[in-house]
Amino acid sequence: MYSVITVLWLISGLFGGLFGGGDGNCRIADEQAVRTMRQIGAQWPLRAIEDPVSEYVQRLGLRLVRVVDPGLRQPWDFYVLRNAEPSAFAVGGGHFVISDGLIAFARNESELAAVLAHEISHQSLGHFCRRPPPAEERIDLGTVVQHYDLEAEEDADREAVRLLTAAGFDSDAMLSVLRCLDHLPSPTELDLKKRIRALGRQGESGRGSRYGYARSAAFGEAQSLVKKDLGNSARPECR
Repeated sequence: MYSVITVLWLISGLFGGLFGGGDGNCRIADEQAVRTMRQIGAQWPLRAIEDPVSEYVQRLGLRLVRVVDPGLRQPWDFYVLRNAEPSAFAVGGGHFVISDGLIAFARNESELAAVLAHEISHQSLGHFCRRPPPAEERIDLGTVVQHYDLEAEEDADREAVRLLTAAGFDSDAMLSVLRCLDHLPSPTELDLKKRIRALGRQGESGRGSRYGYARSAAFGEAQSLVKKDLGNSARPECR
């Protein structure tokens, strides 16, 4: 039931990175984010905003967002890509995309929240409002451009731990989900081992806590719907 899109294999396993990037001008970055999101909506199969999975992801994202923007002064929108590969990315301007595959892959709500917290951190840390460094990696995905900068990814990982803690999730989930993703075969593995080592030096054990393994009925329902849609194409959950 899923559309076949030739560029999707390129973002297989991507967790981090900025679609669109920035040139040091926040206003231009926000305008570019709107254009990028339109391109994504036109080219890639997204779940409708009223879809129960989309509604769940939006609620989960806003729970984290309220740590950095309590009054929701700007729009924050979370979209779900109908694709089996675990992936997530930030577009800028408060727009974020995660895949069905990531929801199916996560072991618990805290791990899914960790991915969202990482992407939110790119926005809250102003990564879209700065000029990309010369060493940044650029990946062209059709008409959309992916930017990757290891320093920005490590900053977003650390900030995500803070968001998870403040929002009541398992702070160790950031490290545990990175380790899970590192075991996936992917042609676009982008320094996950370096990010794991950097985050480990911050004192995160990755062993989990009572938050990480608390059952979430909403997460379970969303994951069940996704797995039903994906069928045999779903990857096994991380072990």
